[in-house]
Amino acid sequence: MSLHEDLLEQAVRLATLDARKPKQANLRRAVSSAYYAVFHLLVDEACRILIGTQHNQAPFRQVLGRAFAHGVMKEACKSFGGGTLKKGVAKGLPVGFAIPGEIRELALTFADLQEWRHLADYDRSERFKRSETLTLINQVKKRIEGFTKLPSSNEKRFFLACLWAWKELANR
Repeated sequence: MSLHEDLLEQAVRLATLDARKPKQANLRRAVSSAYYAVFHLLVDEACRILIGTQHNQAPFRQVLGRAFAHGVMKEACKSFGGGTLKKGVAKGLPVGFAIPGEIRELALTFADLQEWRHLADYDRSERFKRSETLTLINQVKKRIEGFTKLPSSNEKRFFLACLWAWKELANR
């Protein structure tokens, strides 16, 4: 099982751990685990595109994976999720370049989840409900499934590469 699958499983366990009244700590950690499931999926997929998928390439993927920045990824995801790219990023792309819906949906989910994770980790005034947390986790599962079923394409590879290179591309 991959790390993102383990994290999603952990999110469900945490959200359903308490039989009656769920503890806020468990719901908060469930939200955080759901966010990190998407984060690690995207980083892993991007590193596989950039380095390769062979077993002997794993150390290189792991080192490159440390270079991904949450804030940069969020900015890229907000742009891809909105369906239009910044001028500096889109410059030179084929006429009619379109972002597939599965990419847009996962990108928006990532950006939203990052905000939810910040609330869960830092805002003690925020109260989480089990039903809402489970709905969020199920949405994440659905978006991941749609993205992973999307065939390899220039659009998908470009999105994944932009998660790492967004800051440089967006400022050109």
